[in-house]
Amino acid sequence: MKQRSKLLISIVAAVTLLSACNEQTTAPAKQPVANEEQQKKQAPLELTPVESTNQPFTISLLPKFSLEAEEPGKDVVMHESEQEQWMRIELLPKEAKEQMETYAKERAMAVSEEATPFEGTLPFEDAIVYEASVDNSVVYIIGVTEDAPMFLTVFTKKEDNWLDRFMTMAKTIQQTETETSEQPNESFFTYKSSNQPFQANILNGYQAEAVEPGKDMIFLDEEKASMTVELIDDGADWSLIEEQAEQYVKASSKDGTVEKVTWTKGTLLNGADVYKSAITDGEVYVFVVKSGTPMRLTIFVQQADGLDPFLQMAETIKRID
Repeated sequence: MKQRSKLLISIVAAVTLLSACNEQTTAPAKQPVANEEQQKKQAPLELTPVESTNQPFTISLLPKFSLEAEEPGKDVVMHESEQEQWMRIELLPKEAKEQMETYAKERAMAVSEEATPFEGTLPFEDAIVYEASVDNSVVYIIGVTEDAPMFLTVFTKKEDNWLDRFMTMAKTIQQTETETSEQPNESFFTYKSSNQPFQANILNGYQAEAVEPGKDMIFLDEEKASMTVELIDDGADWSLIEEQAEQYVKASSKDGTVEKVTWTKGTLLNGADVYKSAITDGEVYVFVVKSGTPMRLTIFVQQADGLDPFLQMAETIKRID
């Protein structure tokens, strides 16, 4: 019995020793914690503050990125070698955030009808985000609805997606106050179309953008008030253009009635043929302008007094071949 007891004690001691050895051999599995500590100690991102000369804001940029004015009211962040990856920055008036959902969705659908809400996370507490795929690229339309609303449009690649890099820089954007007593704000900005050879003065609060080849849209809220600009080339078949204008207004009319008048106001629009009609939510006008800058203007407004701002902007349209 004593021998059996000694043998049993020896076995228990061996098992205990073996367990202790096993615990020692598995301890190194915690090494990744040390790697995490090393990562935390890595040097912070190198960001360089830059001030826009086009809009009142500053932004901190990663190495090899630059800030450039694209046109009045729009700046772009570009990489020195990856020209297909870039971000557009547009500051907006405070009241724009009330319509941000509409604006963001419309812009996304203009990029692709298959655009969908973005399900990832961004460094903004309040933002409406859509993403749209175009060939091998991805476009993110980001409407920031915080106290300083703005639109961010990120163009990147599917296989080499730089959204995180652009967001690292975007979260540093700080709007600066303008000294209105010394530099009063203009009531408009000059829009130079990248789609058609023209420019126009756009009233503050309105937006302008290319919607498809040969068409630019100026709008306050596309659902309520907008003007589409289509330049007409020399040698155009004016009888066909007028027929199309009349048919378009007739199709939009709530009762099929179309009124045609000759415009007698302004300078650029004076003498234009105008087709107009009442629609369900307002009025539609199509201006066929044959002299000066030949073009077709299609205007939708909900109230009659909404027409004047578009006419004011239309008078500033200038071809810049």
